[in-house]
Amino acid sequence: MNENNFDIISWLKVFQERLISLFGNRIKFFGLQGSYGRGEQTADSDIDVVIILDEVNFKDLQNYQSMLDSFDEHDMICGFVSGERELINWEKSDLLQLVLDTKPIIGSLEHLQNLFSDDDIRRSVLTGACNLYHACSHNFLHAKDINTLVGLYKAARFTVRMKHFLDTGSYISSMKLLSEHVTDKDRTILNIASADFQENDFTKRSHILIEWASEIITEYHG
Repeated sequence: MNENNFDIISWLKVFQERLISLFGNRIKFFGLQGSYGRGEQTADSDIDVVIILDEVNFKDLQNYQSMLDSFDEHDMICGFVSGERELINWEKSDLLQLVLDTKPIIGSLEHLQNLFSDDDIRRSVLTGACNLYHACSHNFLHAKDINTLVGLYKAARFTVRMKHFLDTGSYISSMKLLSEHVTDKDRTILNIASADFQENDFTKRSHILIEWASEIITEYHG
């Protein structure tokens, strides 16, 4: 699938029709997040859909799985599926990114924004940095896998974005636009995340990411 000939708007219309046929008025929210939601998709981008139902049991997941398998692009579809009750009680520092980053198609998540405090945002930043620090150091010492490092840099972009939101109160969805407003060190992370990786980049870029995450952990530990 290539972003130059893949019509996400038409695809979403078909997806929405099948989703409504499957779950009807049980659908409380349907949205799009990730690179397609930001309009920054590439040929390798997944289609990140968010589905919130009144409640979700395992039979619902099986039925939804069958619906996904009916699409030629089923291997590109990913995302988040939840019941309303689970969503409301989700860990707030994790839920925050979902609420802010998801473009609504059916329903809205705006009512959830009142649930979040500055401390929830700080915990989101801290948790992201801690996970990156551990994963990057583990990868450097043991797995030594360049593709894992690529994935960690992509994940680090979201910590950069949440850090900027905490520091400024401004949430910038676009990663390209975000790079124009963050600190030099944060911009370095964004630039590396969008660059090509070679095997000889492994040590230097592992070093940069670990030191960056370490500074955030120290600064935002609360």
